[in-house]
Amino acid sequence: MNFRHPRAAVVAIWGLVVAFAVTQVIAWIVLGGPSRPAVFIVQFVTAWVLILVLGIVSTQRIGGLNRTITQHEQARTATLDQVEQLEIRNAILQIISRSVDVPLAFQALAQRIVRLVPCDRVGLALLSDDGKEFQTYTARVNLVERRARPRPDVVFKAERTALGAVVRSREPLIIDDTSVGAADFLDINVLHTAALGSALILPLVAKGRAVGTLNVVSRQTGAFNQQHIDALLPVAEIFAVAYVAQHLQIAMGKYQTMEAMSELTLSIASEINSALQTIIGHCDLLERGYPDPDLQRDLATVVRQAQRITTLLERMRVAAQERLKEMADAVNQGGIPSSPEAYGKAEIS
Repeated sequence: MNFRHPRAAVVAIWGLVVAFAVTQVIAWIVLGGPSRPAVFIVQFVTAWVLILVLGIVSTQRIGGLNRTITQHEQARTATLDQVEQLEIRNAILQIISRSVDVPLAFQALAQRIVRLVPCDRVGLALLSDDGKEFQTYTARVNLVERRARPRPDVVFKAERTALGAVVRSREPLIIDDTSVGAADFLDINVLHTAALGSALILPLVAKGRAVGTLNVVSRQTGAFNQQHIDALLPVAEIFAVAYVAQHLQIAMGKYQTMEAMSELTLSIASEINSALQTIIGHCDLLERGYPDPDLQRDLATVVRQAQRITTLLERMRVAAQERLKEMADAVNQGGIPSSPEAYGKAEIS
């Protein structure tokens, strides 16, 4: 009998009530009415059977309702978590669209990250260009402790740190007890000294390269699990892309500045070289028209210095072109498209 639907349960219950009434009537007629004790025994047994059946039906129905409510509650919680993650990603994108400043975006979004993963502090560690050390930033979730603008806290070397281990492996790391890893990693020792019990470290990976880590720490031990990793991985990916975009924007700005300076240098060098050639030509004419030895000696000095300046200008021109080529190569390696066609290729890849 299926009692998962309310209508079926109602029909079953009222059917049993009617059956009980019919059974009573039959027993009353067949067994001779109230003058015989057997009638009461049959009624008593029938009543208890009906009560037990109704108890089983009610139990099944309540269990089904409980399972349904639990499923709906789990689905609601999962939906709220997804909405929270989407809100955080949208907030990150909005902040980054206004200013490609990853530490500032991190400071602004710390409270949202805490709503995803309950913790006491949120950290961001950015790897230096040479890959040898981390610049760390800390956002304290207590509003009283929050800072108006982020500033670097501690510089850690990549060696003998959990941050370096995560960057090298590109895999998240859960440290359930900082007292266990304090002897092996310098940064975990710092957390343990600050009375922080556990930590979760996620790599910031963009274009196959780890550029830093996103860290959450708690004063309690064993505060983090795989569910927290799944919640923070999308946030870490966005931070990684934003950090790479920040570096590319800086590189692009340097390239544009260098390009403008090189063009100005080449233009000025061309003008100066043209004037020097004119000076050298006039000195040659004066040397031929006036055979005075003193004058020729002075003219020769002027020509030599002019030629020297010409050589220096050529060196400046070559150096500017080489530097411009180096910047262009760096921009190209960073993946900055140089044309609309290049944008299309970048999207396809």
